[in-house]
Amino acid sequence: VAAIAGAAVVNMVGNQLVETSATVTAAVKLVGISALAVAGIAATGVSAFSRLFDGGDQHSPDSGWLGFLAGAALCILAYKGFTTITNQGDDVRNPRQNIARSIIIAIGLCTVIYLLLTTAVAGSLPVPEIIRARDYALAEAAAPVFGQWGVWLTVAIAVIATLSGLVASLFAVSRLYDMLRDMKQVPALPGPMQHKSLLITATLAILTATAFDLSQIASLGAMLYLSMDIAIHWGMIRHLRGEVEAKIWVPTVAIALDLLVLAPFVVMKFRTDLLTLGITAAVVVVTVTAQWFAVRQRTATSADR
Repeated sequence: VAAIAGAAVVNMVGNQLVETSATVTAAVKLVGISALAVAGIAATGVSAFSRLFDGGDQHSPDSGWLGFLAGAALCILAYKGFTTITNQGDDVRNPRQNIARSIIIAIGLCTVIYLLLTTAVAGSLPVPEIIRARDYALAEAAAPVFGQWGVWLTVAIAVIATLSGLVASLFAVSRLYDMLRDMKQVPALPGPMQHKSLLITATLAILTATAFDLSQIASLGAMLYLSMDIAIHWGMIRHLRGEVEAKIWVPTVAIALDLLVLAPFVVMKFRTDLLTLGITAAVVVVTVTAQWFAVRQRTATSADR
């Protein structure tokens, strides 16, 4: 909660502080995570790569392909950060060129880092130890090099990553809400208060953080994000295909891939966590209802004019 409040304050100070803090923390995260990953690989040596591909003495999970695809739904969240770039399009110099370039660079860097992490952890630890270590699996993999300091380094990087992610996400989401409000796509709140969209976003984030644990938040995020992605692609195919000159096969394939991982994830949650699944459905209903109300009000206002 304190981290969310602090991130909101940083956003209130101004764009320059947001930009500076994002640059510094991104550099720290990249260097720190890379150091831990390389240390984990170095501690195991070449066997890390062979173990990664042959699986060692590990057995297939009971859930099989269903569990694998459901896990992929959570992995997609690890790449969600690039959408922050598109939400900040108005603040990017030469956006037509730099947004696409930034997305490619961001996804490329993430892929390299995640491959290093996967090799370090999966090549050093068997699955039972990874499950036991949970958030400290990378520190366990790098323990032969860093020892106990690896745990503290992991904690420090996690704190920095959380703070920087919150600052960037609050900035992007509040800007996105302002844009949708100006387009009459979402309800506008009355009153002259400044930073309304930022305060709304921060308040909802605090309520979510206090009401759910991290696994539930991750599940909510995965289901809502994939559902939103499907809705956006479908909307583009149905309404904007001529305007944006899109190749229809691209969003069509994206929808199919989203469904490929979302459906197994929903099935797994139906079996193990009905509460989170029900809350996700409720959020979808509230969101769709609010948008329907906003669009209907906009249509009525236009008709009166």
